[in-house]
Amino acid sequence: MATPAPLPFQAGSGTAVATLTGNVAAIFVLESFDRRHRFAIYSLRIANNSSSPLIGRIWIVSHDGAASPAYPVSVEIAPYTQRSTDVPVWLDDRTSFARAIAEIVGEGVECIVEAAAPAVADRERRLYPAIAAAGLAVAFLVAAGTALGMSLPRIAAFAVPPMAMNGTTVQAEYSASGAGTLAYAVTAPDGHRVAGGPLAAHSGAIPVAIPTSSDNGAYTLALTMRGPLGTAKEVRVLNGVVPKGRGGAQISDIAVTPVVAKAGQTVTVTYAASGTDGFVRLLGTDGTIWAQKPFSRDGKAEFVVPAVIDSREMRVLLHVIKGRSAAESSAGLVVAGAASEKFSATGAAPPAAAGDGDANGTFAVAARTIKSGGTIKVAILSPRNGMRVALTDTRSTEVTGVDVGADEETVTLRAPTVGLATRYTVVATFTDGFGEESIVQPVTVTP
Repeated sequence: MATPAPLPFQAGSGTAVATLTGNVAAIFVLESFDRRHRFAIYSLRIANNSSSPLIGRIWIVSHDGAASPAYPVSVEIAPYTQRSTDVPVWLDDRTSFARAIAEIVGEGVECIVEAAAPAVADRERRLYPAIAAAGLAVAFLVAAGTALGMSLPRIAAFAVPPMAMNGTTVQAEYSASGAGTLAYAVTAPDGHRVAGGPLAAHSGAIPVAIPTSSDNGAYTLALTMRGPLGTAKEVRVLNGVVPKGRGGAQISDIAVTPVVAKAGQTVTVTYAASGTDGFVRLLGTDGTIWAQKPFSRDGKAEFVVPAVIDSREMRVLLHVIKGRSAAESSAGLVVAGAASEKFSATGAAPPAAAGDGDANGTFAVAARTIKSGGTIKVAILSPRNGMRVALTDTRSTEVTGVDVGADEETVTLRAPTVGLATRYTVVATFTDGFGEESIVQPVTVTP
């Protein structure tokens, strides 16, 4: 694909388009910035309510309008599905970084959403030369300017789901700083105001009720902060859609925050669904139920992450019932365990906790995070017939592998060289009485 032309306008962080085959909505926001390692995490959420598959790509746009790829892997969105993904973007001091854009294309579809560059990066580029060239007087002026800047109205975040079913309530999360008062307004597709008012806190969540309607429509959400030093405003678009199979159970959105959590940390599950009963479960990859909460019309549930030894993947399952119909959807998260990332002196892997969803009894990976070009140590716990251990990428393509002999207790794989944190999978394939079988464990290779 060719590099997109410089944008002649300032795109927003959320957008929606109507095509001949259905509706497409997307939201793209800056989630966090690691100042020490100089990489940002952007969150891309796409709702493909059309019959065509879509491809999403992430770009960095410099101050002169030139665009360059920010992430080598494209995001694929199947028809009539939603996709949420976190994308790491590394900052290069030699590159001018004005903003990031996400491009979503498909048959009859081409839309672009924008997210801001980390504010810390811009501040460092301005502040460090001033410190090097100034004395006490300039330092005083910088301090005064900083105080003034902190008083300027600024909306740091305003996250709104791109799509929700008519008749449901969603949460619009926001965060603002500076001197001023906050207010919000929700406008219907026909232009009349359906909700709004002042906000007491500078951060929180706004419940937005989508009216019941038999027609699809785009609702506009505006967040405004007015103060003595100016005004800041952000606008988002939320698409209200008619549920398929009117009257049946439906789930339009589910998300987990944060997506990477530590043992004992509380994670929040938000969802948009239509139903009268159901449940929300925190599950291991083997189906173990760690916790369960009843379905709530408020679209929110909280879970405390269980204490585990090894890092592992878990997922949240939402099951909704309405009449004789039912609907299910899930979202994943990663739990960082407390076990050591190294083998013991004998080369044995750390023991697995009871109910460990990643403990398979066949092999164990010594560390779930490996440096670029490093060694991945795999302990063979139970030798199998014709066993092969391999490292595969996100498309299930083998990067490297080794055949395991009957007497081998440990094998090693070489991690590939990467420029940014990349997810891989260790796969053990063997033959048993029922045919060929595969067991997997995820690992992450970092620069």
